[in-house]
Amino acid sequence: MEPRLLVVLVEDDVDLAVVTQMALEREGLSVAVAHHGREGLQLIEQLHPDVVVTDLVMPVLDGLGLIQQHQAQPGWRAPVIAISAMGARLHAARELGAVEALVKPVEPAELAAVVRKAARRFTNTV
Repeated sequence: MEPRLLVVLVEDDVDLAVVTQMALEREGLSVAVAHHGREGLQLIEQLHPDVVVTDLVMPVLDGLGLIQQHQAQPGWRAPVIAISAMGARLHAARELGAVEALVKPVEPAELAAVVRKAARRFTNTV
């Protein structure tokens, strides 16, 4: 049995974060949740997840700032998947280095598949 992928989910909507975490865990993933970008960066540094899934519109540090700061870190970096209801920001997320950009709402099975694909692609390029 292959090890469960670890995902850091960064989502400021607490209810949506809980629902998404539960759905991804039902899909066989391990999920750690942060509620803003700064907290997300701390979890990423602590846990070294396989993939990061971030909302783009958040207080404290938004998803674009998280992607930018994560990409600027020397050494190890996880692939980042951006999700947003605001399609215009998704292009900016890709420009900053997000490997995927999805429009909310995202079906849990689709999100899990995109997470697995990003993790495989990242593992194959390291």
